[in-house]
Amino acid sequence: MNEPEHVFDQVQIGKGLRPLAQHGTITVDNGTLNLFDSNGQIIDSGPVAVAGAAMVRFTRGKTVALTLNGTKYNVSPGWGNHVGTMVLPGTTGDVKDAAALLVHLVETAGGPA
Repeated sequence: MNEPEHVFDQVQIGKGLRPLAQHGTITVDNGTLNLFDSNGQIIDSGPVAVAGAAMVRFTRGKTVALTLNGTKYNVSPGWGNHVGTMVLPGTTGDVKDAAALLVHLVETAGGPA
């Protein structure tokens, strides 16, 4: 089985104020956007071309407002960092870069901003 084109791990995924995954995963592969919880179970999946993504201003580029199948999610890709058995906060630069790449992938696939 081939690896997905883009994998964002250690993603905080929430719906409004409700957390769905502290250490989730987002994959973008063959035009499909997938959100997985901390246990690898699917939260949502849909075509990237109809998804929407925008940076959340007050988080200084660390969080993306993501709309998939009409559901709005707040996601922070790369927020956690595995060091042995511990998970530490990701570096601000890495989180911003991952968030910017996720927004870019959705925008270039034709999704609404």
